[in-house]
Amino acid sequence: MHPEPEDPLAAALHRELRQLPPHRAPADLLPRVLAALALAERRAWWERSWFEWPRAIRRLAGAATGVMLATLVGVGLLLLNLDSLLGLAGSASEAWGVVGALGNALSLLGRAIPTAALLAVGALLAASYLCALALGTVFYRCALQRR
Repeated sequence: MHPEPEDPLAAALHRELRQLPPHRAPADLLPRVLAALALAERRAWWERSWFEWPRAIRRLAGAATGVMLATLVGVGLLLLNLDSLLGLAGSASEAWGVVGALGNALSLLGRAIPTAALLAVGALLAASYLCALALGTVFYRCALQRR
């Protein structure tokens, strides 16, 4: 919304605001900002933003995350479409037979459990994780509280 150039209210407001004296910052603002910056510089690397971590540790964390993600995707694909994957891979080695047997057992177990029960267990696990995260945050705040 663009104000009209001849808006009398805007012009009056502009005149009144121009007549106000300049607002001064509190005298202790600069020392407080400098103290906060000095405190931030003294924090350990793991308490800072991920982008401020040492480069080697960031790379290691990224690689570990990539491996975990690839593992989760691979296991998910294996469980969802085990027959197709085994058909493509063939019987290349005995390891595929073991993996196939485990995958079939998990697939059979997954079909035996009702979907509602799986959803309920997943919701319970998610709620448990969030509760653990909340309690960890509370304990962390209590441990670092200044007395």
